[in-house]
Amino acid sequence: MAASLDARRRPATCRRDIEGSYSYRSTKLTRDAVVIVGANLAGARAAESLRTHGFEGSIALIGAEPWLPYERPPLSKEQLYEPGREPSRLLLHNERFYADHHIDLMLGTRVTRLDPSRDAVEIQGGRRLRANQVILCTGGRARRLAVDGADLDGVFCLRTLSDALALAPRMVLGARVVVVGMGVIGGEVASSALRRGCVVVGIEPAPLPFLRVLGEHYGRWLAEQHRASGVRLLVETSVMRIVGERGSVRGVETSDGKRIPADVVVVGIGMDPAVELAVDAGLAVHNGVLVDRECRTSCPDVWCVGDASSAPDFIDPTRRVRVETFQNAQLQGDAAAASLVGKAIPDPRPTWFWTDQLGLNIQVCGAIVEPAIQILRGDEHAASFCVFFVRGGIVQGVLTVNRPGDMAIGRRIVERRFPAVAALGDESVPLRTLLATPR
Repeated sequence: MAASLDARRRPATCRRDIEGSYSYRSTKLTRDAVVIVGANLAGARAAESLRTHGFEGSIALIGAEPWLPYERPPLSKEQLYEPGREPSRLLLHNERFYADHHIDLMLGTRVTRLDPSRDAVEIQGGRRLRANQVILCTGGRARRLAVDGADLDGVFCLRTLSDALALAPRMVLGARVVVVGMGVIGGEVASSALRRGCVVVGIEPAPLPFLRVLGEHYGRWLAEQHRASGVRLLVETSVMRIVGERGSVRGVETSDGKRIPADVVVVGIGMDPAVELAVDAGLAVHNGVLVDRECRTSCPDVWCVGDASSAPDFIDPTRRVRVETFQNAQLQGDAAAASLVGKAIPDPRPTWFWTDQLGLNIQVCGAIVEPAIQILRGDEHAASFCVFFVRGGIVQGVLTVNRPGDMAIGRRIVERRFPAVAALGDESVPLRTLLATPR
């Protein structure tokens, strides 16, 4: 697919701005056929929300995977450490739900082209579908290691249900598992491998694992939990080559000259947003498809939600962020559906996500990167605590470990841009009472 588009081929209703801003004018009068590209959480949520908001036209939900829309968070957790787990437990809805809501499923099908100026999308084989509006939920692809041996049997990325189903049987007692990239997914895979009795080595090119999502102090804290649980962590280390024998992986050669034995290598070095359809259609793209608060793109009748969208940040709306979370996919799916039918969209929310590793439930909301004033509530050594991150006198982020109740309140504190007060760190003062305090 072309990486760029000649201006003469772009739909008349789209105007692209290399600075990242855009404007549009709608020329469509009918709103009776919606095509959703991506049968994932974001796509299923958008389809469901369209019906909830009263949309009565046709909805086609198209996905390249053969599976009904499913939840991704369990892929690196339960789907790996519970042998024989039924994939059906991950499904958002069964087939009957989509039939009852008159949502036409087209699975195992790729969309090859958007044509907003002609109210159409094109799918593999050249067939064209009518589309007065399009909601892009194209997500992304796991990044691959660009080294020799990356295509050996036993080398995995973990992005799809098919990936998890292929990986799980390899995690047997005593298997030597090397995890490349110790971010959230890498940490969860390492934790799951430990539960299966594997020997685990984690390789991270940054000075600390989890640095991007937890910051320096708590990235170091979680790294120590992994070491104490038996994970061998190698930081500031890169993979130079994956070595094999008879087509199967046997080890990993690192930048410090070591060779680590391996039966399984799991690569968790991030993902790239799938923006080819958007680029080819002339939409504004910069590290994702640029959207406004309604998730509308630079074409009037195309929305984009989920991992592939780049939207205004909650903390600083002048910034754009691409958020890869369960919550974002849900909220944006609902926002796009509401916008499409002309209803008010939900209020913006700060980013929130969770990860379960080593028996620890870790949740993050808002901005927790340093430098920031940190107010601790609880005891880090007891693995039960809550930390508020303060900038400019305002709580901009919260991190909890094994305290889901604190996070339920903490998310509201961040949403309301609550001022920092000493009582945040005082466990004798219930957090919920602070929300009722006049400001």
